[in-house]
This record gives sequence, structure tokens and C-alpha cells, in this order.
Amino acid sequence: MHFFQNFGLEPDILYHQLHLTGESFPSHFHRAYEILVVQAGTLALTVEEHTEQLVPGDCGFIFSNQIHSFQAQPDTELAVLILSPELLPDFHQQVQQQVPLTNRLPAAARKRQLPAAMSLFQMKAWAYDLCHHLLTTCEFKPALTTTSGELLPQMLSWLMTHYQEPVTLQQLALQLNYDYKYLSKLFIQKTGMGFNDYLNYLRISQARDLLANTQLAIAEIAHQCGYESLRTFNRNYRKVCGQPPSAQRQS
Repeated sequence: MHFFQNFGLEPDILYHQLHLTGESFPSHFHRAYEILVVQAGTLALTVEEHTEQLVPGDCGFIFSNQIHSFQAQPDTELAVLILSPELLPDFHQQVQQQVPLTNRLPAAARKRQLPAAMSLFQMKAWAYDLCHHLLTTCEFKPALTTTSGELLPQMLSWLMTHYQEPVTLQQLALQLNYDYKYLSKLFIQKTGMGFNDYLNYLRISQARDLLANTQLAIAEIAHQCGYESLRTFNRNYRKVCGQPPSAQRQS
């Protein structure tokens, strides 16, 4: 369980490579390019409200700032590559203000061996080969025809900035000067989750990262992720992850 909004923003990090099993993600977006490689099972990838089914050997290629989500089966094995635009400057310059008509590249990974771990040069070579495949096999449309300029990106960005605070949808409605009921309905329609469920998922995602990569006490992590009550944090963590935070720290 990871949230990728900040990926592609860190000045010293050009890429992330993750390997996931059976994990699904609600709607999100970020500046970086995201490549999904299905290695086993099936994946339902939704980009700008268009859903496609990916099978083993397929790649999903999501462009910068495209809103997307994916639903994985429990046995789905997935490699996720998050690539900063600075890693692919020539490609990024060529596709400015464009997005592909389809984000699914059928069988593209079968012809391109994906190592479990790659150096910067290997990653760049692998990614540019896939970029060439995309440019020579896909049609494009202007990015302005997508929904990325609508309300949802503003809502998600606001949440990423304020999730550590005791925020509510009513506050967000006031901030954006929109009706609360309208935003509530829109949020569920676009993400498939209620505002509070999404906020909790985001907070627990950040907590899981802190548990794995810092020595902060669990109570401090709970506080940093927006929980005033350790009991509430433990309950919500178990609900999302299936185990208490103490078990995550031990593993």
C-alpha cells in the first residue's frame, strides 16, 4: 500500500521500483510517469475514468498528472515503476500536452525482460525502449481533453497537504467554495471511496511507510499521520492492513 502523489517531485530521486502482490489503489495522480507491469493475475486499470483489463505481459503506461486507480486480484503480481520526467527528458518534451488514447500496452513486457532491481542506466534504457514502443504503436490526443483540470486533482492535492490535520470535507468545501453534498457525491463517483475512507487510507499509507523506514515510536507516527487517539490509529491500521502496527514494525 503506497501513495505516489509526491513521486517525481523529489529533486534527488529519479525513480522508484516496487513489487506488489494483490494490492489495489484508489484514484491518485502525480507529476511522475508510472509504468505497471503485470507479471501474474489480472489488473483493472482505470485512467481518466476509462477502464482496461491487463493480463500477464501487459504494461500500463500512465502519463504525468493523469488521474488513475487500479484493482488487483489477490494473486496479481505487479511491478511498479515510478519515473521522474527528468529521467526521460527527450520523451517528456515530445509528449508535452498529449496523452495516449489507451494506457494499455498489450504484451509489451513479454519482449522486454524486467530485472528485479535495476541501476539508473538500466532503468533509463528499459524505460526509453518502452517509450519508443508507445510512440510507434499508440495514437495520442490533447491532454486538455482529459479530466485532470477538474475538481478532483484539487481535492486530492489538498488532502495530501492537510492529511496530518483534523480535516473534514466541510472544510474542503469551504476552501474550494463548492457545495458540501456536491463534493461528497463527486468524490465517491471519481474515487470509488467516501472522503473519510480515502483520508484514512492515505493516513495509514503514510504510517506504514514511517513504520518501515524510521525508528519513530508508534504513538509519534500516529500523531504525525493525523490521529489524535492511538486507539483509533491502531483500529484503523488493522482495518486497512489486516494486522496491528506493532506487527508491521516487527516484520
